[in-house]
Amino acid sequence: MKKSIWIIAIISFFVLAGGASAFFLVSKTPKEQYFYSEVKTIQHIQELVETRYENETQWAKYGTTKVIDSTYDLSGEYQDDTNPEIEQVVNNSNIAMRIASDPNKKEVEAEINATILGVDVDPIKGYITTEEIILGLPFYDQLLQLKDKDYGNLMRAIDPSYVGSEKLGLENFLGKDNVLSEENIEYLKEEYMMYLYESLPEESFTTSKEKIDVNGKSIKAEKVSMALSEAEVKKILTDVLNKAQKDPKFKKMVEDYLESSFEQFAATGMPNETFEFDEVMDDLISSVDEIDLPDGIKSTIWQDADLIVKRDISIEIADLGKLEIAGTQLLEDSAQNWNYTISMDDEPLHFTGDLTTTKDGTYKDEISFLDDNKVGLVYNGEEKVSGDDRTFERKFTLEDDYQPMEFLWSGNSSYKKDSMQAKHEFSIELDSSSSAIINISEESKIIKKVNVPSDSEKMVNIGTMDAEALQQLMMEDIYPELERWGMNITEQLEQELY
Repeated sequence: MKKSIWIIAIISFFVLAGGASAFFLVSKTPKEQYFYSEVKTIQHIQELVETRYENETQWAKYGTTKVIDSTYDLSGEYQDDTNPEIEQVVNNSNIAMRIASDPNKKEVEAEINATILGVDVDPIKGYITTEEIILGLPFYDQLLQLKDKDYGNLMRAIDPSYVGSEKLGLENFLGKDNVLSEENIEYLKEEYMMYLYESLPEESFTTSKEKIDVNGKSIKAEKVSMALSEAEVKKILTDVLNKAQKDPKFKKMVEDYLESSFEQFAATGMPNETFEFDEVMDDLISSVDEIDLPDGIKSTIWQDADLIVKRDISIEIADLGKLEIAGTQLLEDSAQNWNYTISMDDEPLHFTGDLTTTKDGTYKDEISFLDDNKVGLVYNGEEKVSGDDRTFERKFTLEDDYQPMEFLWSGNSSYKKDSMQAKHEFSIELDSSSSAIINISEESKIIKKVNVPSDSEKMVNIGTMDAEALQQLMMEDIYPELERWGMNITEQLEQELY
């Protein structure tokens, strides 16, 4: 319970800040300036990322509206003086995957095949729509079909005691009728984020001018502080939870989400559980009283031209510890740097970053997340962007007290109006005598449609079978073919190995 209180308190603070930051006015009181600076800083970071990764961002947007066909070819290079057999297999094998997705019709087509030591393994194919799953096996001449509505019948054929969901929940898996639709998100903003913002007392915010140093640069900043007492935090949380409990639309959103989740859990055999909305909300409201914030919540930002350049956050929960986040940041168009210390019960972690950009499209990055003993993760990268093309060298170093471990990621990418190509090389040195490299080639293009088999093709509907028919299919048709296919592949591999 104590852990949940910690989580509730931390999330509550950021919900209060992030939620209210969706609303700001031109004429700014200290409270308005606080959240206006928060949202402007977030927007500025988004703009910096979108500018740097403009091609990638645009292609990602295509994937939400257009039919995309992507192929991936994976191969490896392995060196190990003690395992020559593994080395031989890895260095002479590759895996190929293809995925086609239609975000509008909610259809997916996928296949995977491999070449192992020169031996071709025929592809496994799969198709998913909101109504059915279809599987094509390399050793069986008919497609296996399971309709979403027949999932419960199939599970009872396998296990007569099954009492879970009747549907597999493919609509939710493919994102149809998303609970967090734009309409619902807008509703939550208007009804709850604004409510949170308005619940914050104006007198909890103060402002003053202060000259500070940020990365060697002297800045005349505006300091805006927020101080919420324990009583204020509890009242705000209780009021919001009470509002939500009485809101039938919010209740329906929660129940729809949980219903879709239960359908997903059904795939793992998890039974449905009864959800009592009012009972859960009563428990949440009661748990607010258990939050113990001796010093409340304190947060101070320093802003220059509406962008945050320094911040200091302090939250202490009795018997659980004190969280402190303090540091500076300077987010300019040509360079971004930050230096923050995140401390939990006086155990600090230092989060620093130094990102630079030149006019010729070269980006150099250094980011670290280390404790006082310099143990942690360090990232160094260099990228060059020229029009539609990008090349990059990225290095991740895990620093420790013994032997640092490096993970390298290099490659290139090229984006056109209706297609993209990329090559990636991931390498790691496991120890002094062994290393591994994974190569991935990627090609994607916009196509007209996903080719889902029709019911007229050779297909077996396993969802309508009873236990006897299902067992007969598996034991007399599929298992014998699987065994013959597996033995044939094994014999070919043995010839290559020995």
